[in-house]
Amino acid sequence: MEKEMKYFNSEEAAKILGVNVSTIKRWTDAGKLKCVKTVGGHRKFLLPHLSEFVKNFKKSKSRVDLFPLDSKQNIDLGYHITKKDIDYLISFVKDNALSTNRPNIQMALMGMYLADFPLHSIYDKVLTPVLHQIGDMWQKNEITVINEHFASQAIRDCIVRLQSVVQIPLKKETTALCINLSSELHDIALKMVDHILEIRGFRTYFSGQITPTTELENIFRQLQPDRIYVSSTVAENEQTFKAELTNLLDLCSQFDCRAFLGGSGFSVHQIDHPAIERYLHSFEEVYNI
Repeated sequence: MEKEMKYFNSEEAAKILGVNVSTIKRWTDAGKLKCVKTVGGHRKFLLPHLSEFVKNFKKSKSRVDLFPLDSKQNIDLGYHITKKDIDYLISFVKDNALSTNRPNIQMALMGMYLADFPLHSIYDKVLTPVLHQIGDMWQKNEITVINEHFASQAIRDCIVRLQSVVQIPLKKETTALCINLSSELHDIALKMVDHILEIRGFRTYFSGQITPTTELENIFRQLQPDRIYVSSTVAENEQTFKAELTNLLDLCSQFDCRAFLGGSGFSVHQIDHPAIERYLHSFEEVYNI
């Protein structure tokens, strides 16, 4: 499937690989790092160029670091990504989320992606446990609610930044709505669903948090979605939750749209409806189904 081309300049490639621009120039001149040169002689890089470079150096005895060697922490991060040390990566991302250190979180996500971690694996095995642990810390009064918000938002911001880098198919054959109900305050999980559907080649529409449901029929008529993904973390008002969800699923039946539901809110309030294709329990399921 044809992909959208996302080019990086030398400065961006240097940041991703954790080196300086002169090293990028040296590697391209030596033929170690592929690039595309513009008419003006500027180097442009695709993500496959960078991934191929990393893989080739892993196979050889030469050593390349994906991270700036300006601290022991960054050297350790590169080592643990290479070893796929999930416990270390969870701890690293959690600690940096709690300190709202976005560059370190971004470095970890980009490093995992370049090291061939499937996107759904990054979300299932690292970010989901981190978010659960941060939520547990708030529940136990180990951090304040605003600290929890700062940490969660730092993770969300880095997911969005990663989304701008990952290549997605150019041709769109399926339209999917990613919807939260009107009382849902959390949208990180739905943003991760949106990201995974994009790399599957879906045309996605992401509603964010607290989506008003009064205009949904017009949205269905306008977009004619093939699928809808609904996320729920906490359903505080069961009556409102079920009324909105039933209305949404009725629209799915009316417009021949398949519904996929996921999140802890549905573990408490599951309903039966013919439009429900499946309850999802992991981002790997989002990728595969």
